[in-house]
Amino acid sequence: MSKLKQIKSSSNTGSESSPIYTILAILVGLLVIAILYSIFFNSGSSVDFDVLEQGGHVEGNPDGSVHIVEFSDFQCPACGGAYPVVKRVLAEYPEKVKITYRHFPLTSIHPYAQKAAEASECAADQGKFWEMHDKLFENQTALTLPDLKAYASEIGINVDEFNSCLETGAHAANVAASASYAFSIGVNSTPTFFINGEKYSNLSFEQFKSVIDSKQ
Repeated sequence: MSKLKQIKSSSNTGSESSPIYTILAILVGLLVIAILYSIFFNSGSSVDFDVLEQGGHVEGNPDGSVHIVEFSDFQCPACGGAYPVVKRVLAEYPEKVKITYRHFPLTSIHPYAQKAAEASECAADQGKFWEMHDKLFENQTALTLPDLKAYASEIGINVDEFNSCLETGAHAANVAASASYAFSIGVNSTPTFFINGEKYSNLSFEQFKSVIDSKQ
């Protein structure tokens, strides 16, 4: 084979191999992205659920073997849909499940979510967090300040104390801290659940049941 033919042959081989290397590089890049996503955002990622529960409100059995932490938003329609599902979980697993509610108001799309979260904390000051929690989810389309003040009266707490708490933003920093923590552990939508430290998105009752039944 002449020198010229060898050069041409070598050139053709290189150009035929180039697309293969490009495809391999793309696949490696996608694999790296998938690994990083799995580390930071995948539902299987685990966090310290002792820290996860700090500052939240507890319902169910405090000594239950299954700890569920919910990050939620009172104005979020999907959270409203999850509300009866969580109630059913508590009813079906009264001894096994401990549920902790924490705030993650999506203020950019839900303008009433922040004050609604604060209202629940103001009610908690008077021992009525869960009563206000239920009232807010059952009235998601009415979460203005006058609405929130009316709910305080309906659940039987001191309205003057509640109004002062709400109007001064006494719990604004607490709500913001919960949201900031949630964001730091990869929460970016509501509702997000952590079950024994593992992250899950919105779940049906059947999905909850499957996960809970798999836990000892």
